[in-house]
Order: sequence, then structure tokens, then C-alpha cells
Amino acid sequence: MKKTIRYLFTFLGFIAIGCNSNSSKIDGWSDEKVNEWFLESNWNKDLPYVPDANINKRLFIQQQEKNPETWRKAFDFLKNEDLSELPEGRYDLSDNGLYATVSVYQTKKPEDAKYEAHRKYIDIQYVAEGEEYIEILPLEMIKEAQNYDGEADIMFFESKTKGSKLLADKSRFFVFFPTDAHKPCLMTDTTKTVKKIVVKIPVSE
Repeated sequence: MKKTIRYLFTFLGFIAIGCNSNSSKIDGWSDEKVNEWFLESNWNKDLPYVPDANINKRLFIQQQEKNPETWRKAFDFLKNEDLSELPEGRYDLSDNGLYATVSVYQTKKPEDAKYEAHRKYIDIQYVAEGEEYIEILPLEMIKEAQNYDGEADIMFFESKTKGSKLLADKSRFFVFFPTDAHKPCLMTDTTKTVKKIVVKIPVSE
């Protein structure tokens, strides 16, 4: 277990370096300027739903700056498709690894779900039908971890620390970076059927 925890914190350090190692025009931006860009730029023009307030805006802008064409294609997919009508399955959106998945499932009790995080991909998650809660927690606050599955790009976590519980429905979307542990698929008042679109964007170093 100690070895797993040491590995986790090494990984966190790597992510922090990776997100900030290259010179960026926003490195010196204040939080106020980051918020202003996020709220007033045209990146989400024509989207019929809004970004959740808990998105890490600075990381969002940094990643968009490093790979603007991929992010444009991701949001074009979310803008132009009738998402609630899409069949389940995988949709390849470019030749650089950008893809989306459509899945239908039943929401869970909190005790039946685990936190998860990814290394290679950033998630855009959007509930096209139904509703669920998603809990989010900074990855650095997780104390225990399962082994990372490189093929599936996922690792799971237990945590005694309670994360923020956010309502996910068709009015908003979420963006989860490698530093964001998230526990999706949680029931609201009762178990419901949910249709979710997840766009997977390769992390840019």
C-alpha cells in the first residue's frame, strides 16, 4: 500500500509539471482574467448547455491553447449532434485519439460506486437523458488507490473524504482533468436510467 501511495504522489507531481512546463500566454494571468476569458470568449458559442461552475478554468484554457483543433472538434460534436438520439457505442472524431462514447445505464447508490481518474485523457461528460449526481474531489486528497489500468486508462479510489456532489443533467456539462477524481453515475432521489455522452480528449503535455 505504501508503494502505491508513493506512486500516486509521484504521478501527481508529474501531472503538475506536465500542465505547467511549457510556456503559456496565460501563465501570468490572474484568476480574474481567467474567469473573464472563460465567461466572455466564444469557445462555447452555440452550445445548448452551460459549463459547470466547478471546471478548472485555468487548466481548461491551457489545454485548449495547446491543442485548439482537437477541442474545437470535441465541441463541434457536442453542438451538432442530436445527442439524445445517438445509438450506444464509440465514435472516433479524429485521427489523434479524440473519441466519444455513448452509454445507457442505471444510476447507483453511493456505496456501490468508486472515485475514478485518468492519465491520458480529459473527460467531457454530458448527461443527455435523465439525471445523476457526480462527486468530485482533488486527486491529491485520495489516500488509497487501485492499480492503474493503462489499456483502459483508468484507476479507482476509495476515500473517506466526502467530495462535492454536483447534479448532472441536460442543462450542463462537466470537464474532468487527470487531477480530478470523480465518482459519476450516482442516483438522485431514486435509481434512474441515464444516457451519457463522454468525449475523451488526449492530454497535451
